[in-house]
Amino acid sequence: MSRIEDEIALRNLMARYVDAVNRYDEDAWIATWAQDSTWNLLGNPVTGRDNILALWRQMMASFEFALMIPSSCLFDIDGDYASGHWYLHEYSRKDGNGGVILSRYLDTYVRVDGEWLFKTREYRFIYNGPLDMSGDFTRQA
Repeated sequence: MSRIEDEIALRNLMARYVDAVNRYDEDAWIATWAQDSTWNLLGNPVTGRDNILALWRQMMASFEFALMIPSSCLFDIDGDYASGHWYLHEYSRKDGNGGVILSRYLDTYVRVDGEWLFKTREYRFIYNGPLDMSGDFTRQA
């Protein structure tokens, strides 16, 4: 693959991930992960697809409604390995209260049988609070 084809494939990986989140489709969501992957959700790393899926189910069950929208991204591609990051806007409702999350994923990717998959994902909040944006922000380095 050329660099452009790899970047398009990585963007499509994220598109599949987000689509699965927005549709609450656990099979499509877990299919974006490598077998020996690690998801670091707010400082709590979980390794292995079964464990990652269990955590995702737990997290998604807490939302009455959730919508994830990716924005900007950058990649560093080296053969069958890559790293990169994504910024996201997320809107949700829990316990009847609406909220907004601005977040960043720090990722590594691996190509398995010609398909890019997430190897590691580290999720960090930039903002998590009321829709009126009155909460505190965290600066990302």
